Amino acid sequence: MVDIHFIRPAENPDIVLEAAKGGFQDVLIIGYNQDGEIEARSSLGLSHDNVNWIIDSFKAKLLNGDYSD
Repeated sequence: MVDIHFIRPAENPDIVLEAAKGGFQDVLIIGYNQDGEIEARSSLGLSHDNVNWIIDSFKAKLLNGDYSD
C-alpha cells in the first residue's frame, strides 16, 4: 500500500493547492464548489478504478487513526 501523507488544512483552499504544485505524479481533488456541491477533478492518469482505490485507501487509513492532529 502507498504511504499517505496528511497535511494540516489551511483556511484558504488555494494555499493547499499552491503548496501541492510539483509534488505529485497524479492527483485527485474532492471538495465543495462555490455552490456547496461536491465536485471532483483528477489528472488524466487516473482511471475510475484508481480513483476508487485512492478513496478507499485514504478512508481506511483515516478510520484506523493513521493520521494524527
